Amino acid sequence: MVERRFMQQPDSWLGMIAGISGIICVVLVSKGKMINYLFGLIFAYSYFYVAWKANFLGEMNTVLYVYLPSQFIGYFVWKENMQKDGGSDVVKAKKLSAKGWGILLVTLAVSTFVFVQALRAAGGSSAGLDSMTTMITVAAQLLMILRYREQWLLWIALNILSIILWAENPAIYLMYGAYLLNSSYGFYNWTKLQQNAA
Repeated sequence: MVERRFMQQPDSWLGMIAGISGIICVVLVSKGKMINYLFGLIFAYSYFYVAWKANFLGEMNTVLYVYLPSQFIGYFVWKENMQKDGGSDVVKAKKLSAKGWGILLVTLAVSTFVFVQALRAAGGSSAGLDSMTTMITVAAQLLMILRYREQWLLWIALNILSIILWAENPAIYLMYGAYLLNSSYGFYNWTKLQQNAA
């Protein structure tokens, strides 16, 4: 029965691939491992198609203009900023300053408002929620590339919102549930990595 459903809906297979590769990617990020970028590429390509089928324009743009480029940029930034931790290489994590938080929150509010207007004009589905998840993703991805531990607080917020956004797609919904658990671990682990790098 399940096999027939996947044969009739090939995007369900891609949703499953996106879910599995996405989970592997974020687990590796939470551990500060560079191999995460390979799984990030697999996730980005498969997730783009699933978002396209759902008409989530913000999510599609996030893949094209954030996830895909950041896999390459992040790899090279991290490559130059690794440290030994228990015999293996992990990224050197940093902590965001109070001023950095202020800039981040103002930028998130303004960019979300502007993006809501753009998505409504383009006829996207769930423009408010889609805009919010898109802008949080952009900010969290940038913090990840730049190696800030506070990325995980944004990922936690994003994962909660994404569970709501993808309530109709079990594979993606479950992926974001796993991401939520991993984000909590990621913040804990990156706090340790940041303290070790200081």
